[in-house]
Amino acid sequence: MARASAFDPFRTFKFRVSLDDLNNTVAGVTKVSALTRSVTPNELKQGGDLMGPLQNPGVLHYEDVVLERGISADTTFEDWANAVVKLQSDPGSATGFKRTVYIHVYDLNGNTLDRQSLPVATYKLNRAWVTKYTALPELDASSGGVAIQSVTLRHEGWERMV
Repeated sequence: MARASAFDPFRTFKFRVSLDDLNNTVAGVTKVSALTRSVTPNELKQGGDLMGPLQNPGVLHYEDVVLERGISADTTFEDWANAVVKLQSDPGSATGFKRTVYIHVYDLNGNTLDRQSLPVATYKLNRAWVTKYTALPELDASSGGVAIQSVTLRHEGWERMV
């Protein structure tokens, strides 16, 4: 029988997302896409070197992050997406369209509803902004599904805080 220890992998269903500070929790986020970064290789070819090109790290690239949640009365996603639209129509009036996003991961004993429960990992997305907003999904009267809204975020990097 497997023994649970501190080195067992964490489950993917216990998390919380907050904006701008650690206590500003976004209600009802049910899915967060993977945090991914990649480094483009940079080949350096030298004259007279017959062994092949040297490989060096090049440009660092962060993939977009998608947050999903069921539609509710909370307008956090919509307000954030509207701030980006205002930037296009009146660049001087748009403020707050780039925000800090925190993703908190809890172990099986942690309680995401309890503010005193500490996460086992927290990731911070720096200067994130909405590139795509789905306010209302396709509606179908013959299905019993839940309406999901989503935002796709472009950001300037992420880092592990805890």
